[in-house]
Amino acid sequence: MKRVNTYESGGDSDDEFIDSSLSPRDYEYDHEHVNSRKKRRGVIEKRRRDRINHCLTELRRLVPQAISKEGSTKLEKAEILQMTVDHLRSLQQINADSNSLCQSWPMFDAHASGFRECVDEISRYLISV
Repeated sequence: MKRVNTYESGGDSDDEFIDSSLSPRDYEYDHEHVNSRKKRRGVIEKRRRDRINHCLTELRRLVPQAISKEGSTKLEKAEILQMTVDHLRSLQQINADSNSLCQSWPMFDAHASGFRECVDEISRYLISV
């Protein structure tokens, strides 16, 4: 295969290869194939960018800090991602705090149970007196 520079061939792709054994018709087919591949890549890349932008819009809608800032200025993608990270960290901290509280519930339950027993005992004593 023979390498052709893009500035010589007039194309806007990366380096192109031409097989010297190809007929002009085969070369034309090969060139069309390369162009269709470029178009597919462009479509795929556009879909990827659209998906990213859609997800960023959803994050902006879901993160409380982003909602409060939305009216003042347009948020950059990096700001939305940073606010999302901060929000998730705060949720993790709240979850960790509530888990530690839930683990100490048996202690509170035992305290309340002891208090009830004490009230019952005092009530029985006062009734008997």
